Amino acid sequence: MRYKKEDLIDCVGAVNVVLDDRVVLQGQIIKERHHHDPINVNVEVESENEFITLELTCDALIIRDNAELKEISPPLFEEGDRVRVNIAGISAIGPSHGCPDDEEVC
Repeated sequence: MRYKKEDLIDCVGAVNVVLDDRVVLQGQIIKERHHHDPINVNVEVESENEFITLELTCDALIIRDNAELKEISPPLFEEGDRVRVNIAGISAIGPSHGCPDDEEVC
């Protein structure tokens, strides 16, 4: 089963998003507001991709083979960044209980 944008967009509070490549993003889902005219681009795509926008409350992490969380160095995304996440690449999503302490992250 795949997630749908309408299932995620009304999440309240911070969430953990685990991507298929084991990257973990923590933050608040932002409802997208478009204040500009769309740009028309002629590109053929196989399917319509859906994205959510996430404002990060922690630096991005990666899950190692032994299930430990590790900071990505150099940082992929940092606290405060806004990233668009392709919903098709999400493995799991759930509530966030805050950023891991530096001592917990290897």
